[in-house]
Amino acid sequence: MERGKNIGLQKCGNNAIFASVEAQNQDELKLNVKLWLKANNYSYAWLAEKCFVTEATVRNWMARKVIPAAKEHIIRELMKDLPLALPSRVQVKEETLVTLSLDSATRKILEKKAFAQGKTLAEFLADEVPRLGE
Repeated sequence: MERGKNIGLQKCGNNAIFASVEAQNQDELKLNVKLWLKANNYSYAWLAEKCFVTEATVRNWMARKVIPAAKEHIIRELMKDLPLALPSRVQVKEETLVTLSLDSATRKILEKKAFAQGKTLAEFLADEVPRLGE
């Protein structure tokens, strides 16, 4: 009898770990979705309509819930079909990819600075990185 209880607890524990890993894997997607929506002037309500859910559901996805696979597919297709619209002040002369690995504390500090200037983190960094060479 004790043995069955332990197995049940282990399954529950594994499910919790799996859900945590799945949510962590979507963190980058959620950040990209938020940036894409903002850059294209789309709202959570607009995205909710496209995904056939309520705006509250989209807000929950972006805040803490896992986006179901079918809805994630819809979002990825939307992002592919309606590419990111760059602000008029951003001009791309040649493609340069820069990848930054930031610890969460540094990222939060930079996001706060970007938000204070009304920018996304990507816009903030795009403006600040050239100044490093001065």
